[in-house]
Amino acid sequence: MQQLQFTKRNRLDWVEVPEPKITGANQALVRPMAVARCDLDLPILRGQTLFRPPFPVGHEFVGEILEVSEDISSSYPKGMRVAVPFQISCGHCAHCESGLTKSCSSVPHTSAYGMGKGAKEYGGALSDLILVPYAKEMLVPFSSKIDPTAIASISDNIVEAWKLAGLALKENKDRSVLVLGGFASSIGLYTAALAKHMGSPEVVYLDSDNKRLDIAESYGVKVEKVTSMPKSFGKFDIVAEANGTGEGWECGLRSVGIEGIFSSASIFWTNSVPIPYLELYNNGATLKIGRVRSREWIPEILREVEAGYDPSKVTTRKAAWSNAAEAFLEEETKLIIVR
Repeated sequence: MQQLQFTKRNRLDWVEVPEPKITGANQALVRPMAVARCDLDLPILRGQTLFRPPFPVGHEFVGEILEVSEDISSSYPKGMRVAVPFQISCGHCAHCESGLTKSCSSVPHTSAYGMGKGAKEYGGALSDLILVPYAKEMLVPFSSKIDPTAIASISDNIVEAWKLAGLALKENKDRSVLVLGGFASSIGLYTAALAKHMGSPEVVYLDSDNKRLDIAESYGVKVEKVTSMPKSFGKFDIVAEANGTGEGWECGLRSVGIEGIFSSASIFWTNSVPIPYLELYNNGATLKIGRVRSREWIPEILREVEAGYDPSKVTTRKAAWSNAAEAFLEEETKLIIVR
């Protein structure tokens, strides 16, 4: 079968690889229907991260079941539409049972589709077929009424919005939210839209990009254009940092209100990132960083989608499967590859 691989900096190639097969119990073969480019994918392809080629690409996707092992055939019929967490997890180890499937101990740490070493074993979503191990535990069916392209990013960038704002708003919807947009371009927009949908009384989106500002405004979010991130921007109950720069990081930390929550989608490839410690200490701030919990949070987002949350307006381009190699390298806020 054909599989799109990151072969060297700024280059993707279709490669012929063996087709995956059902080899044991609790497995499924899924045909990707819509694949989203993650905000991290472009930096990876440009050589700006610690990921090194070659490996298959594509970790945000939804698809339909083509085949399953006999033991689960009555629960997961052919044609069922499913969201697939990008993080591989067994569902039964101590980490999985405590809600930390992102750190499943049954597989090597950070095993995932479409990224790094894990992709060499599990493949990438820009393939004709994907083998899903631990299918009962990983697969999340979704309604045929939901447009697959609207939620193609649900396994990572959309659930980032749940990490950044959804978790706190589910606990208390009367919290104000500041979103700092930028390099994590779709995550900031998904977050602003989710916060507005969940009923936050004040959602403010800061960015320097006019197109992203227009998208945020289309959700009814208050927008502020900045040429560079200020030192701080008021005080908010929740600050969602998706800017990806040191200036955005500092602005976000200094904009957290009393007992506020700061959460970041950014990855800084260093162990030396400063924080205004004393200010955060005096405010009693909570800091949330780290990888998403894909399997745990996909159902949360699906419930919000069924209740009216619409991620589709964040999509700025759809490309055909045959054009994926070229489209994946182009600058775009949110790209969806459609089979």
